Amino acid sequence: MRTIRIHLAAVFGLALTPALASAQDTAVAPEAAEPATATETATVPTAEPAVAEAAPPPPTAAVAAPAVPEDTGAGSTEVASGEAPSAIINVDVEGASAYVWRGVNLFGENQNSQAFSVFPSLTATFGGLSIGYWGAFQMTGDNKGDLVDLGVGAEQDFILKYSGSFAEGLGYTAMLTYWIYPFADEEAAGTSTPMYIEPLVGLTYATALDLGLNVSYYRGLQDATEVGSFVYINPSVGKTLPLSGDISLGLGLSAGYKAYTDLPDGADPDRAFDVTLNAGVTLPFSDMYITPQLHAAFVTRNDAAAPNDEAFIAWAGVHVGYNIGL
Repeated sequence: MRTIRIHLAAVFGLALTPALASAQDTAVAPEAAEPATATETATVPTAEPAVAEAAPPPPTAAVAAPAVPEDTGAGSTEVASGEAPSAIINVDVEGASAYVWRGVNLFGENQNSQAFSVFPSLTATFGGLSIGYWGAFQMTGDNKGDLVDLGVGAEQDFILKYSGSFAEGLGYTAMLTYWIYPFADEEAAGTSTPMYIEPLVGLTYATALDLGLNVSYYRGLQDATEVGSFVYINPSVGKTLPLSGDISLGLGLSAGYKAYTDLPDGADPDRAFDVTLNAGVTLPFSDMYITPQLHAAFVTRNDAAAPNDEAFIAWAGVHVGYNIGL
């Protein structure tokens, strides 16, 4: 779920997908409805869940990207290849010092703490259509068992996405993400298997900068999870800068607003607005790539007494992936 998975433009995550294209969101996340922990109030959701033309010489083309939920902050990854096959399988693993989704540190004991996590993904792309799996697994931290029980840890995401274009430079995306937490404890999470679904539509426009806008509805599918439901509005801007050869630097900035739809009467929405900054360098090796990334995120708090370290986090990660043409 939930909370900020590489063509450097991918650094922005799918939430940044349009901007860098994604940064997220990978990432970080499966949200905005942050998974509730034992210390969180009713204002925080019980669980967060949670992209060739021919000419001599042939141009390089981005041929595959791992599917990641909007927005994990992990960033999607596009890798250069001499020519683009009609079908591609992408295998990607990211290791990161935190899992941040839409501004919220999901695995940390507090907002600015680090918890090493691993995010595997498998994506099949057929032209504009992609089908993918993405997971989030916390490896360190004394709270990891509790988060699994609460329906925050051991996240499993299944993603169906279609991308196309209206005109030169103007693109669109339709995506459906399904979150499931199969190892949750019913007593702790309020349901034996917390589940969420999120339909999303997005527009991208490539100009001097890559502009994007995603609008989605993150919805809990059970009584225990629907409190975390919200509409998410996510504008983004990004730029990919060539460095040397096929090496490039991706920069991205995205913002997000969570309009909660099912909070209890009288509850104030917490962490409703977030801003995420992503940067990463993609190092391609034929069909393999390595992408180190740096991220920072800020999220608003509805508690004026909350310390600054409960609003900001910076973290780092690295993607290693491989594309298989079919």
